[in-house]
Amino acid sequence: MRVARDFAVSGARGPGAHQGTYHAPERPRVADPGRRRRIADYLSGGTAIGRGHGPGVLHTDGLWLWPERFVAEILDDGLAPEQDLLRQMRRHDFRAPAPEPDGRLTEDALTAWRTGPPPAPRTLITYFVRVDGETDVDTPLSLLRRVVEPAGRVTEEALWRDLDWHPTQAFGAHKIDHDIRAVTPAHAAGVLDRWCDRWHREALGRGSP
Repeated sequence: MRVARDFAVSGARGPGAHQGTYHAPERPRVADPGRRRRIADYLSGGTAIGRGHGPGVLHTDGLWLWPERFVAEILDDGLAPEQDLLRQMRRHDFRAPAPEPDGRLTEDALTAWRTGPPPAPRTLITYFVRVDGETDVDTPLSLLRRVVEPAGRVTEEALWRDLDWHPTQAFGAHKIDHDIRAVTPAHAAGVLDRWCDRWHREALGRGSP
């Protein structure tokens, strides 16, 4: 049984910021209200490990294990589980399998929970913002990242409006009217969260009568 990562990182978001916890930019964000609801439906399903509802309750589909608080995190903040679990959801059409609750399932789940999620992939990710004379690092034109894998393969990507990362040529473009600046993962997470919140509210507004 595989435990889902929560991507929580302790640290300040920027100069003068208070210490706290933020969610690493590697954690997927979802702005679309309908997609948030489908993900939440899956996370609410499966088989519950524990009694009632609350932070002590876990859910499993027999393959993955996650805490119940993930439901509120996707609905309220658009914080989705990791991509491997999202692919599992799509394979099951966002309907979580519910294995038979018994002592063996509970034992396997609690053992997995104590062990924790597998180690994060050994990749080096550097984040960047693209700015011009009318924007700054807090409100950039775009958010970019460069991913270096252990074997040396380098991928350069830009965040699109769908909040997924896509290949980009921005790093090699002739920079006359804009600049590319490196930012910390905490700063990139802040940009992601602000965009996710804004685009979510815009989508809700378009759906209003």
